[in-house]
Amino acid sequence: MSKRSFIFLTSLTILLVTIPYLFAARSGGDRLIFNGFLLNPIDGNSYLSKMREGWLGEWQFSLLNSSQAPEGSFLFLFYIFLGHVSRLLGLPLIFTFHAARVMSAFLLCLMLYRFIDVYLAERSQGTKTIAFALLCFGSGLGWLSAFFGGFTADFWVAEAYPFLSMYSNPHFPLGLALILDFFVQMRNSVTRNGFFGLVFKGIMLAIVMPFGVVVAGLVAGGVQLWEIIEKESAIRWWMLGFLAPGGLFLVYQYIVIQSDPVLSGWNTQNLTPTPPLWDLLISFSPALILAVGVVIWGIKSGEVANYKLPVVWLAAGIILAYVPFQLQRRFLFGYFIPVACLAAIALDRLAISARRWSRIGVVAIVAASLISNLFIWIGSVSAAASHQPELYYSGSIQDAFDWMLIHRQDNSVVLAAPGTSSLIPGATGWRVVYGHPFETPHADQRKREVEDIFSGEMSLVDMQQYFESLGIDTIFVGPYERELGGNLAWTKEFPVVYENAEVTIYKTGVDS
Repeated sequence: MSKRSFIFLTSLTILLVTIPYLFAARSGGDRLIFNGFLLNPIDGNSYLSKMREGWLGEWQFSLLNSSQAPEGSFLFLFYIFLGHVSRLLGLPLIFTFHAARVMSAFLLCLMLYRFIDVYLAERSQGTKTIAFALLCFGSGLGWLSAFFGGFTADFWVAEAYPFLSMYSNPHFPLGLALILDFFVQMRNSVTRNGFFGLVFKGIMLAIVMPFGVVVAGLVAGGVQLWEIIEKESAIRWWMLGFLAPGGLFLVYQYIVIQSDPVLSGWNTQNLTPTPPLWDLLISFSPALILAVGVVIWGIKSGEVANYKLPVVWLAAGIILAYVPFQLQRRFLFGYFIPVACLAAIALDRLAISARRWSRIGVVAIVAASLISNLFIWIGSVSAAASHQPELYYSGSIQDAFDWMLIHRQDNSVVLAAPGTSSLIPGATGWRVVYGHPFETPHADQRKREVEDIFSGEMSLVDMQQYFESLGIDTIFVGPYERELGGNLAWTKEFPVVYENAEVTIYKTGVDS
């Protein structure tokens, strides 16, 4: 692929993953505040909560989405680091988040270019360009199922697709870029200085995307085993320099989580099951069908060994994604990369065919692979233009958040409706009773209890006992709390410490 094509396609990618957010930020005007996320705002708010911990000067993760603090541990250091950067530079957290996302997106595009150049070295420039375009903009055929009410993986499993990874957050594209850099290094010799660089990158991957170490290790191990069986090369012991730090960090993470009752409760809920097989077939096709066809052709022609790593990644990803394991979907991390690279070989062969229908078929296949992401892009802009409540909240709520940030006290716990409490940790640094469906221990129970309080299903006596049991010292009453429909006369039992047109904050008198 020419450098001109790389520059053009990369620039277009960066524009596509940036423009909707700029539009959404301006669309709210002075009246509404954009929460900063167009895809999966619930997880987005949890990233900001970790950044807020760093902004507050912390380096140890303290799980603000729980009323009870765990023992300090060095988890989620990437987002905590970004919080420190925000504080140091005087930048809003959300600005730093998206600046990191865009920089990580550019780095991923660069590494995709290098990966394609190395692992499709024997293919034409056309093959490489098709592969890069598919990786930057493509996904599956989920848009077809959307017409029948379906919601397949290519709309929400962001970590599997480069475009969605770049569109969602900074740690997915940065983690993928580090993995691809490692895979590229597997084709080169390693000097002493290069080895220390690998160790640093391995530590970076362990911090940014711990499970990425598992994916990288399994794919690299599969390639190494293939080469040993074929007696093609010696064992690459230097790979341990990249993989061992990540493995040690995973062990540390496991020990910390299992030994802490609060983190253990969170981890019990942290389930990421793989979608059904039929869903994956739709979500990665037509590229997946072509990729399998290329593997079959490679086996028959004897050329499959030229594409060991993409083939191993293709096979291992789909098999491991259905291993009984609570994080099985994480094995799909970056899975569209080998799929698209192998599919590009077939598409290029069709494109250079003398048959007119073959060239038309290539255009149709590529176009079909772009539509799901086009749906997401247009849907994001449309949601921002119509000020969907999942994306915006009122300026009065932000004014209350600003007051809370100034008056924050360590270990204060605030009671608020789920719509508000998902925002509070990142915006204010306060703890909440319920904030996230995974990160809040006993999340379903806590959410139900909070909704019972604001919908009038809990007596004042029971409330006071509940406040004491969880150390709730503050009550936030705003638009989301009133939407639950309960009679909020009970709040008059508590003194007001802040009030504006839409929000009232009360103190319960409970020691947090």
